[in-house]
Amino acid sequence: MAVLACLTAAVTWALGLTALHVALCLAGSVLISAIVGVLRAHAVAASLQLKRDAELQLVAQAAGAAEQTMIWTADELCRGSRPALPPDPQRAADDPLENVFELIGNLQVQGAGALLRVHDESQAAVLVEMHRTLTRRQHVLIDEMLEHLTSLQEATEDPVLLDRSFRIDHLATRLRRMVESVSVVLGGRSLRETRAPVQVSTVLRGAKSEVVKYPRVLTVPGDVGAAFALPAHVHPEVAHLLAELIDNGLEHSDPATNVVVRAQKVAAGVLIEVEDRATLLMDPAQRDMLNHLLAHPDQADVAAQVRYGHLGLITTAKIAARHGLKVWLVMNAMGGTTAHVIIPNRYLVPTPPAVGTVTISTEPVPAAAQPAYAGAAQQRVRPAPDNRGTTDRLPRRQRVDRPMPPAATAPAMPTQAANPRAAADWRTNLNAGLSAGPGPGTSHP
Repeated sequence: MAVLACLTAAVTWALGLTALHVALCLAGSVLISAIVGVLRAHAVAASLQLKRDAELQLVAQAAGAAEQTMIWTADELCRGSRPALPPDPQRAADDPLENVFELIGNLQVQGAGALLRVHDESQAAVLVEMHRTLTRRQHVLIDEMLEHLTSLQEATEDPVLLDRSFRIDHLATRLRRMVESVSVVLGGRSLRETRAPVQVSTVLRGAKSEVVKYPRVLTVPGDVGAAFALPAHVHPEVAHLLAELIDNGLEHSDPATNVVVRAQKVAAGVLIEVEDRATLLMDPAQRDMLNHLLAHPDQADVAAQVRYGHLGLITTAKIAARHGLKVWLVMNAMGGTTAHVIIPNRYLVPTPPAVGTVTISTEPVPAAAQPAYAGAAQQRVRPAPDNRGTTDRLPRRQRVDRPMPPAATAPAMPTQAANPRAAADWRTNLNAGLSAGPGPGTSHP
């Protein structure tokens, strides 16, 4: 500003202006300097404000990220999974903004760690771990009980005792499925183990045997039931999955109708359909919600599903996700619901057809091996006469003892075919005897 005033004074003296003109020029220069100063101050203030707003925006984003991390950690813990801790923040320099970011990062890590520690040390976590241990022990005891029941059924023939033992066997089988459902919902497996593949038809019958109202279930395995088997590590949980779907269909269908379970081969593998006929139509919004649950079980709130009574569906969804099965629900033509289950081709084990064979011998059966009652006894044929009357006349009848055939359950063997040569000789001897005279010791009437 002083430089501008000096320049103004020098210009006015060089031009020979009066004092009034000099004063006016100095006033104008001062005004211009003030305006320029104000504009520069506003520009600097605006720049500082923009920088401050940007820094505040970064701080808000960091705080929002920390909040989302806390919410996500809590949601994952509620779903039964254990999320990983966020990475530790980098050491900040002398920049105050970096120090703020470091503090927010430390708060994020400490908050997630506190949630995990509270979850691990809470009573609910202890109860979950206790239930996992108890389900394994209960499953072992139920398997042992089923083995004893099988031995008892094989050792007795009393129909009353067999009926009661089969009822107890069915109750134990249903109890085993409930224990396995609890294990699956808590993040474990169905606990059933086998060592050999099982045919698809056997899997369908096994799933039918695990439901309460099994007389209403019709299984239609078709050609697929005997043509393919499922591996040992897959078929127990597939049977569990189908039992849950069948039980759900029985509970929400007309008691006077049947639930049909069909199996057929498709391009993707084996398609199993569980079809029911419901008395009330399912809401399309509810069906969409259930299909989303079956397709994304990791996003489901397990506690809420248990409260809503969808324990069977959450069990089905977790089993399907573990083995890569596809399960979805559609409305059928009868107004009910059909559950579709796709078992991929990689799990199908082809089984050879079990067809019985009968070996037939081509050698003729000897005559001595024929039983006495199977056909008429062969009579010894006499030689033909020589027309001199010295040979036997007519063949005499002889008494042949034929024992009565025993009462056999097997059908009699076919009689031996007639001998044309023996028949011709018999007719020749008969004609010769009729043409000859009467023998000695005989008289004509």
